[in-house]
Parts: sequence; structure tokens; C-alpha cells
Amino acid sequence: MSKFKKEPEKTSKKKVKGRSKEDFAFKTVVVSAVLGGFFLLLSLLFNGYIITIFMDIDVLFDIIDVSIKAGVILLFFLFTIISIGNYKELTGKPIEMREVFLVFIMSLIQSFLHPYVFLLTLIGLIIIIFYLYLVQDS
Repeated sequence: MSKFKKEPEKTSKKKVKGRSKEDFAFKTVVVSAVLGGFFLLLSLLFNGYIITIFMDIDVLFDIIDVSIKAGVILLFFLFTIISIGNYKELTGKPIEMREVFLVFIMSLIQSFLHPYVFLLTLIGLIIIIFYLYLVQDS
């Protein structure tokens, strides 16, 4: 008989799987935060009129321009909320309404220069928040 007991290989594999789940969750936090930052920068460039795609060519191009600007803001909001939510899940705390409200206000501030972008963004944000409220685990 040996003096040292061998641990079964199954228990060591479970530890590795648990760690890889945490690593994967941390990677999703980082990737979501990077994408949120990218869309924030893109939104500031588009909505600050630093980069213009269409310059009052036609009504159709105005609609496309407003849709792109509002879509970029909504993608910023979505990826930022995903990043914050995944981080909070890693730490074992739920996401608070204060954090959601802060990102909501940040998203609306990006769109205040153009009234149609503001309106479309507001409607989109309300829909996203309502959807996230419906799918959350209670």
C-alpha cells in the first residue's frame, strides 16, 4: 500500500472546468466592454457631426442616417449593460437599477443634438429595458 492517496482524476477535471467557466465569463465581460467602448466612440463621432455619412441628400438618406446613429447608440447601451451584468454575475451581485439608469442617461446624452435620433433612441432603449426586464431571472 502506498502512503499517499491518489485523488481521482474526475475531481481535478471539475476544478478545471469551473475555472474555465470563470475565465470564459471574464472574457465575455472584457469583450462586451471593448465593444461598448467602440460603439461609444463611434456614436460620439457620428452624433457629434465629426463624421457625416449623408449630407441632406434625400429623405431616404436622412432616414438611413438617423437609423445608423440611433442603432450605434442602442448597440452601445446593449453591450455596456451586458458587460456590467456579466461582471455583476461574476461577483455574485445583481445589477442595480441605478446602473441601468446611468447607462440609459449616457445613451440619451449622446443623441440630444438631433431630435429624431433622440426619439428613436428613447423608444429603442425603452424596448430593450422592457425586454431585459421580461427575461431576467427572478
